Amino acid sequence: MGAIVLLLYIVTLGLIFLDLWAGVRKAKQRGEMRTSEAYKRTIEKVSKYFNMLFAMTLVDCVQIALLFFLYREYGYDIPMLPVFSFFGTAYIAFVEVTSIMEPSNVKEKKQQEDFVRLVTKLATENKDFKDKILDVLKNGGVSDE
Repeated sequence: MGAIVLLLYIVTLGLIFLDLWAGVRKAKQRGEMRTSEAYKRTIEKVSKYFNMLFAMTLVDCVQIALLFFLYREYGYDIPMLPVFSFFGTAYIAFVEVTSIMEPSNVKEKKQQEDFVRLVTKLATENKDFKDKILDVLKNGGVSDE
């Protein structure tokens, strides 16, 4: 049983490192500088995923103990597998494979959309900001006011 759970944890760690490798490769393709922030996000991802997997493994311990009790007391022969850990790893695999397969220009598009959303929000909330943006668009530069 422990070997199966260990294998699931190793698969999770492998998928995280594959996503890191793919992210570095995509950043090189886009000509982006790799920063410690991106590596820090990977460490945070490891902690989030493994916290979830630890919780799933604890639920599996309870579930397997219950199945063992049913086997000993009533003779039920239900396979004692870490089902919750498996589904947790399957979810992580789906997320990571999706991230790995995502084209490199998708992140750039998301960043541009976020920038446009931010500028729009600032322009609607702040009249002075809106005037400066219009001045830049009209004159090609900010006035010395």
